[in-house]
Amino acid sequence: MADIALDALQVGMLQPTSGTRNSLPISLAEGPAAADVWIENNLGLALLVHRRSDGLVPEELYHSVLNSNGNWLQCEHLGGAILGFDIEVPAAIEDVLAGAPMAVLSESESLIYTGRNDAEEEGYESTRAVTVLVGSKVDLIEIEDLSQVITVRSGRFTTDVKSPLMLLVLRPGQKLRVSALRHEGSSLVRIGSAMKLFFAER
Repeated sequence: MADIALDALQVGMLQPTSGTRNSLPISLAEGPAAADVWIENNLGLALLVHRRSDGLVPEELYHSVLNSNGNWLQCEHLGGAILGFDIEVPAAIEDVLAGAPMAVLSESESLIYTGRNDAEEEGYESTRAVTVLVGSKVDLIEIEDLSQVITVRSGRFTTDVKSPLMLLVLRPGQKLRVSALRHEGSSLVRIGSAMKLFFAER
């Protein structure tokens, strides 16, 4: 799975081979799939899902850093968790969302080596990874940074929904407001309530 995570960081997310636009890029019957990636400065994280022999679907989180030549190093596993529902069944996704356009599925904190000179502890930095489940009616999510932390992604930006699972990563002191958007003709319309995510300073 580390190689699949590395490929996702190197070439980006693949388009689904079947199903809706918000489907996973491949069927889990074919093997693990990269659901989303998050790249910021020299740090990259990849969210993978796979189907176990007992039928359950876990998520797995991997990370890598860019070396001085601009190449991603081998991905390392950060952790994982059972989703508790079948991500390939649209009705199961809607049951979990219970009418909401999106919902937080899981959160985890890690101390990750980035090698930056201004990192917290000899090149290590704290991160909070948040897995968000997104419904089929959502075309984009808008992310607005409400904190004073300056990052590559500071300000407000939108990102296309490429799978039912999206990965958001926060640094200490960051506060994000996340909104679901959909296309209506030539306009973008917000649906549901915005989520606020916060990672307190250490």
